[in-house]
Amino acid sequence: MLKTRQLSWIALFAGAVLALPTTAFAVSPDESDPKTIMNAVESRETGDQQSARLQITIQDKAGRQRTRSLQSWMMDFEGGTKQLVLFESPADVRNAGLLSVDYDDGAKSDDQWLYLPSLSKTTRISSSDKSGSFMGTDLTYADMTKKDPNAYEYKMVQQDVTVDGERCWLIEARPLTEKEKKETGYLKTQVWVSKEKLMAVRVKAWVTAGKKMKYTKMGDIKNVDGTWITHKMVVQTKRGGETESTSTIAFSNLKLNDPSVTAELFSERKLEQGL
Repeated sequence: MLKTRQLSWIALFAGAVLALPTTAFAVSPDESDPKTIMNAVESRETGDQQSARLQITIQDKAGRQRTRSLQSWMMDFEGGTKQLVLFESPADVRNAGLLSVDYDDGAKSDDQWLYLPSLSKTTRISSSDKSGSFMGTDLTYADMTKKDPNAYEYKMVQQDVTVDGERCWLIEARPLTEKEKKETGYLKTQVWVSKEKLMAVRVKAWVTAGKKMKYTKMGDIKNVDGTWITHKMVVQTKRGGETESTSTIAFSNLKLNDPSVTAELFSERKLEQGL
């Protein structure tokens, strides 16, 4: 599978923690069925082995900034996709990591394990905790996994709208179950999908806790060997119109079909071993 995985709704719409693949099948710019469009977004594929480096800059409402560097690997397996993320710096979070297993079967809950060196302990992330902040960023644990399009009801908000020069569909998605709503932490989401690239260029999410809004903007989108890849994401959390925090994610050294990415990487042992 390696379907769109650049970081849940962010993973589904932006393409998690890593690449924005090309389409598996074409969709006409005149398509009006939102589920058909979202299934096409979900079906984008690249190779089954990816690696990348990430830099996340977190800014709070007082303007203070923290920067974190990470490495990430992703690989398909029979029935789903595995992803490992390890922190390089700063020193207080070095070798902290997250191991995620996403299943193709939408009825099966994805698995996630968090390792914190300060505790020398690996903890399995429960469904009720997946809407929580991932390591102090504006991303949640649920944002680090792909969502099942069949778990949502879709509505076409606008058939044709332009965003930064991109002709887009504006589609709204609402979770069909309380379980999905609690796990993601979102009441509903709107996504601007590029008709040319069949990927999101904007995401707007209504956060359940604290009546907050989350805005995601994709940038520095490049075509690499026939694959559209976003090299920058800005995720901003607001409440009452005031920005509470912003996380800027920059991607570099992204490799598709990387032969160094092997099944042995995706284990609790490697998670605890670190870099």
